[in-house]
Amino acid sequence: MFSLLAVMMLLLVGCSDEKEIEGSVEVAKNSTEDHAKTKVVKDKLGEVEIPTNPLRIADVSGSTEELLFFGFKPVVSSNTDIENPNAFSPVIINQLEPDTVNAGWYASEINIEAVASANPDLIIAGARHEKLVDQLKKIAPTVMVPHDFNAFQDRFEFIAGIFDKETEMDAWFTDYEKTAKDWSEKIRTITKDETFAIIEATPKEIRIYAATGVADMIFHDMLLPKAEGTPEPDAWGGKVTSVETLASFDPDHIILMVDSTQSIVDDNNVWDSMKAVKNNHVYRMTSAKNYNYAFTAMGKRELIDELGELIVKE
Repeated sequence: MFSLLAVMMLLLVGCSDEKEIEGSVEVAKNSTEDHAKTKVVKDKLGEVEIPTNPLRIADVSGSTEELLFFGFKPVVSSNTDIENPNAFSPVIINQLEPDTVNAGWYASEINIEAVASANPDLIIAGARHEKLVDQLKKIAPTVMVPHDFNAFQDRFEFIAGIFDKETEMDAWFTDYEKTAKDWSEKIRTITKDETFAIIEATPKEIRIYAATGVADMIFHDMLLPKAEGTPEPDAWGGKVTSVETLASFDPDHIILMVDSTQSIVDDNNVWDSMKAVKNNHVYRMTSAKNYNYAFTAMGKRELIDELGELIVKE
């Protein structure tokens, strides 16, 4: 009787193992078939045939956060820490695999050999990499994003379109816009119609921002009033000016971006005489925080809460 039961159990185990093996083979087969499929997308330079289901994406466009949000883990990334290009941005460093290749900051020259070493099946290049596209195409199909890193929404929409992730992107914007509106209402309850300015100070100069990065989050997303006299921005969203010009520029609130321990506004009579400074309405953050967080999907979502809490707390 015991021998009969043992034989039956072995047969059942054998059948189970066989089904598991067949299932694994089928999954692998389907995955291979999906990966073999391709589609044509339009990029900055024309049409590109890419894998429908890429498994090894090399991103050198600065879109790694958006890819992670959409469920892809790039094998190469150029979203580096602005303070240390040898490390990934603090926003994503814990979300990437330990062996993810760093190809250099996406707004600078990228390391072609580093990209090739990861054996990608799709490369996403940035708007500044047009001269490198022919070299990248020898490695893998290459899509060139037509928007620079400071054009966040356009870049996000382009990446979503490549991978048919518009629904997920819309959900991100719905959540983000609600958060921005909530913070705007909380802040305006305290500040009413008082004005804001975004100023970056270095040891040698200051720059007043009207657009991009934190300025976009304050003026466009949270709809906080911009100080009268905010200069028209250059391509980076701000304008370099002297401390002396601040004598005629008097916002009620200032978000001050500064990295070094000593900046041009320290111990400066013009700065000290400004309304926001005298009323303790200066909210300090680092320039690195702006560049690491304010231009990408995950960073913006985290930073908007930090900005809101910083202003409300003060």
